[in-house]
Amino acid sequence: MTFLMHRPRRTRARVLVLALLLLALLAPAGPALAHDGGGHRYDTTGAEFWQWALAQPAATNPLTDTTGEFCDEGQRGRTWFLAGSLVGPVTRECTIPYGKKVVFPVVNFGAFAFPDDPPEQRTEEYLRAQVAGFKDAATGLRVTVDGTVLRRSELRYEESRLFSVPMPADNLFAALGVPGLPDGPFLLGPCVDAGYYVTLRSLRPGAHTLHIEGVIEAADPAQNTVVDVTYELTVQRTRGPGQHGG
Repeated sequence: MTFLMHRPRRTRARVLVLALLLLALLAPAGPALAHDGGGHRYDTTGAEFWQWALAQPAATNPLTDTTGEFCDEGQRGRTWFLAGSLVGPVTRECTIPYGKKVVFPVVNFGAFAFPDDPPEQRTEEYLRAQVAGFKDAATGLRVTVDGTVLRRSELRYEESRLFSVPMPADNLFAALGVPGLPDGPFLLGPCVDAGYYVTLRSLRPGAHTLHIEGVIEAADPAQNTVVDVTYELTVQRTRGPGQHGG
C-alpha cells in the first residue's frame, strides 16, 4: 500500500493520497450523509477516517507502521479503522475484537488547508477542485479476502463533508518534513476527501488474509501510485468477566 503527499503546481495546499487495503466477509452498510445547498450528498466516512489517522502521534501512527504493532492506536467505540502505508508494500498483522464495525478506504485522496495557506486556498471550492477527477484516476482496484476477489460494487465511492483535524505536536506532517507548521498542536482544516470505502460488520472470529492491488494514475505515468499491501487479521472474541480459556 502506498501513501503520497504533494503540492499542486503553483499552490501551497498539501494533498494526500492514501491507498489502503483490508477486507473480510463483507456486509455493506450505508454511511452517514450531509448535503450542500444544491442537494449534493457528502459522506462522513472519509472525514472520520482522517480525523482518526492524522490525530495519532508520528511515533505510533498506523500509517507508518511496518508490522501492525500500532493498528490499535486511537481505536474507540464500535468502529475499528484500518490504515494505509507510508512505507510502500507492507505486510501487517492486526488483532481486531469481534463485533467491531471495520471501516477503511481502499484508495482515497485528501486535500488539507494548513494554517499558513493563503485565504484563497482555504475555501471549499478550492479544496474540492484538488480532489476532482480522483474517481477516474483510481484503476485496477482488486481486493482479495481469503482467496476470494470482492465485487467492484462492494467498494463505494464517497466525497466527504468539510472537516478539520486537531493535530498533535508530534504529528505526521512534521515527521515528514512539511515546512511552515506551527511548533505545537494546531487545527488542520478545512479539509475534504474523496475515496473508495468499505464498511465491514460482524467479521467471523479467526484468521483472515487480505490483499489489495491497484493503481492511482497520474498525468505522468512515472508518478503513478501502485498499491500492493497484505494484512493478516485475527478477529478475536472478547472474554467477559468470569470467562476463561481452556
